[in-house]
Amino acid sequence: MEQPLLKYPDPRIRLISGNVRFFNETLTDIIADMTDTMKANDLEALSAIQIGIQYNVIVLRENGTFTPYINARFIKEEGKAAAVERSTYYDFTAEVERYTSLTVVYEDETGQMHSRDARGDLARTFQHHLDYAYGSTFVDRVPLAVKKQIDAYLDQGLVKDNRVKGEESETCPTVFVRDYIKRAYRYGMLAVAVTFTLPLFANAEWVAWAVTIDKIAIPLVLALIMAYFFYAEYEAKKYKQCTSCQTGNILGTVAIGFVQWLALSAVFYFWMLPS
Repeated sequence: MEQPLLKYPDPRIRLISGNVRFFNETLTDIIADMTDTMKANDLEALSAIQIGIQYNVIVLRENGTFTPYINARFIKEEGKAAAVERSTYYDFTAEVERYTSLTVVYEDETGQMHSRDARGDLARTFQHHLDYAYGSTFVDRVPLAVKKQIDAYLDQGLVKDNRVKGEESETCPTVFVRDYIKRAYRYGMLAVAVTFTLPLFANAEWVAWAVTIDKIAIPLVLALIMAYFFYAEYEAKKYKQCTSCQTGNILGTVAIGFVQWLALSAVFYFWMLPS
């Protein structure tokens, strides 16, 4: 059955959606209502909270088929690009910077876990609608100056608990501090990997120098991965409304980094160290 869409200034849009723990007729009815609402409003995607249902359910229209994504979250992201977005909640558009590539994990309507890679418009759609599930909207992702303009433009200002108060910490930052830490340990891994080519053409003195450097760099990379985890957890608590701060994203990034570090350490041990 078609349901009314939440419109500004309905404060329910700021409710954080809970994970679905039931995979039964109730969930089927929620998905059916979301699908009917999408058809009636010619929408390509919808989050449950957009019709006042406080569960992490997203439905996407894909090649004429309406596909539900339950408890969706992304565990890997790459790239950044800005594009204009429109919301069913507000009556204006804004340019928003988002990741260009994601790996999304989710459950289907039977509770089975799946994952898929999303790029381009699909990646943006996932992020846009996950914002809703986490009590946020695309307004949280615009620069602070633009947010102030939006706040002044709206009759009642931005909805409660997200008014502009002059503190950038209240918004989702364009770049998180943890992103710099991640960049640092990735560059560290790359630098170590480059030294692995030295035994192919360099003399023993150069190789010995590289081994000494690697013995320092490899533990440092591990320390940076750990620093990333702890600081990312801090940012997750500070920016609860940001989809990028999901614990699943953080754990996925740390797991990938740790596996890469283990591979790097193994190559160093078997290739670089003298037998």
